[in-house]
Amino acid sequence: MADSFHARIPTLSDADLWRYLDQPLAYKTEAVEAALAELDRRGHAIPAEALARARHRLQARDAARQAELEPGPDSLLGASPVARLARIRRITAGLLAAGLGAATLIYFTASPPAANPLGYEPENTKRYLRQLEVVGGKANVVGTEFQRWFEGLWHGRSLAFTVAWLTVLLAVSFWFLSTRLAVGTEANPDPTPGPAPDQGR
Repeated sequence: MADSFHARIPTLSDADLWRYLDQPLAYKTEAVEAALAELDRRGHAIPAEALARARHRLQARDAARQAELEPGPDSLLGASPVARLARIRRITAGLLAAGLGAATLIYFTASPPAANPLGYEPENTKRYLRQLEVVGGKANVVGTEFQRWFEGLWHGRSLAFTVAWLTVLLAVSFWFLSTRLAVGTEANPDPTPGPAPDQGR
């Protein structure tokens, strides 16, 4: 029966132990931690930056493996941080292309609003606004103007700008939420190649 790495770690040379820190993805997490503990027991000062980097890479690997065992919402975007980020970029670009394309089509095909037969809009006259204020006060005037503005967003060329703004808002929201909810996804993923097969030594 092969010895466990707990029994073998104390028999390794300092150079072999430092290899666990330099190439943590080539070993099991427990083996790396045992090697670090042995280096500390031998009185070697481990640089804090190197230690943090090694543990971060191990945590990212373990999280990716855990995600594969327990699929969650983030697993729909890919198994690794790099794959998830690439898919998020493609979806965001697709949202922008579809939305802005639709907005452009609406802009160039929208017909101008029909002119009022009276030659003017009664709602724009001072008399009409004064009557609104008499009936319901300033709040009534503000509410009516807001309603007219909101309704105007969904007609003609104004609709094109509305669709464009909503598209940008949707794409930015999707990017922001997906990159933070997807476990292990980072703005600058670790470019290190995938882990080598675990070794228990």
